[in-house]
Amino acid sequence: MHGNHRVIRELRRAAARGEIIAEYQAQVDATSGRTVAVEALSRWRHPERGVLGPQHFIPIAEETRSMDAVGDAMIRAACRYGAELADSGRPLEVAVNVAAVQLEQPDFAERVLDRLAHAGLVPSLLTLELTESRPSPATAAAMLDRLQAHGVGVSLDDVRSLEEAESRSAALPITELKVDRSVIERLPDDDRMAARLVGFAHERGLRTVAEGVETERQWEAVRALGFHRAQGFLFGRPTPPERMTARLQAEADGPAQSEL
Repeated sequence: MHGNHRVIRELRRAAARGEIIAEYQAQVDATSGRTVAVEALSRWRHPERGVLGPQHFIPIAEETRSMDAVGDAMIRAACRYGAELADSGRPLEVAVNVAAVQLEQPDFAERVLDRLAHAGLVPSLLTLELTESRPSPATAAAMLDRLQAHGVGVSLDDVRSLEEAESRSAALPITELKVDRSVIERLPDDDRMAARLVGFAHERGLRTVAEGVETERQWEAVRALGFHRAQGFLFGRPTPPERMTARLQAEADGPAQSEL
């Protein structure tokens, strides 16, 4: 318990000190195999413990008042990096996780629009991925509607079942469905749930992303099922922005994944 108290104190200062940083993982187009988006994933560059993954601090942040500051730091980072890519002639969508506790803030939509404007990023190049740690507040739909009206995408993250997709999307203006790795890892031997989720998404005009693709057999199944995009270690692990930029440049100069 004493250790948790220390982490809470340190975490409250981490965002202000610039210790919350982003690494990026590629999303590839299921037809061309080329990178069409990147997801910003949170890391804590702790002054004593080194770079920590989200499992070490996000659950604590969500249970304290720290998540809003951590989340805002990630939105700022995602917008900055997206603008850098666009300015360099490589405009890609950037996705960033948003926890339900952030949606409880009445000025959430205004802050996202402010971060976009400050960075100079076109709103259509930002996607907010809604995590499932707790139900979204009743006011979330109106805020997300406003952001979507400006072009911001809204994604349901880590969807594992058709029932979950139906319940979580019922009152929210979503544009994308991300199918959890627990469903994708069953491919190609058991594709029933993946097929149902793709069908659900296609009926509603939603983009589909397969998470956690790690093998060529899974990749082949994902494409055969009609997913729009895929993400996972097969296409690269999360990496610092400078390395992602180098990868994107190398990809622009060489063959696409599906052509290798």
